Order: sequence, then structure tokens, then C-alpha cells
Amino acid sequence: MRNLIVCVLTLALMAQAVVSLECYHCPNGGRCFTTQKCRDDQDQCITMFFLPTAKYAKRCSSTYECEVMKAMGGSALKAICCNTDRCNR
Repeated sequence: MRNLIVCVLTLALMAQAVVSLECYHCPNGGRCFTTQKCRDDQDQCITMFFLPTAKYAKRCSSTYECEVMKAMGGSALKAICCNTDRCNR
């Protein structure tokens, strides 16, 4: 019984690791309907607002890049990150 539980848990973890995050991808803003599967090292979806122009971009990102963008933002850039499929709507 213990072996069965270990096998089930292992398979569940492997299945979860295989699924890639999916984010909206629009590097030039505008109406955004395109999505992309993120690379293994990209665990966040990011939306970047370039102020004061009101332009924006959406794409896959890493946690590190999100933190850097948020820290650098100031009055010229606002970055919003999330980590579920298509959360950067």
C-alpha cells in the first residue's frame, strides 16, 4: 500500500512539472488575444505599463525578472506579475 501511495504522488508531481504556464503575449500592446507557452524557467506572466505613454506589453517572465522590473519601475514603468494560466489578461 505504501508503494502505491508513493507511486501516485510521484506521478502527480511529474504531471504537474510537465505542464507549462500559458500567458498572453503582446509585445506591442493593442488588443491582446495571442497566448504563448512559457519556457521552463518562466514561472510568471507579466504585464508592463510604460508610463506616461500608456503603452503596455504582456508576456512570460521569471520571478526574478518580475522582482527586478517592480523594483526598477518608479514613475516610468509599472509591472504586474501573476502565476496562473492567462492571468495577465
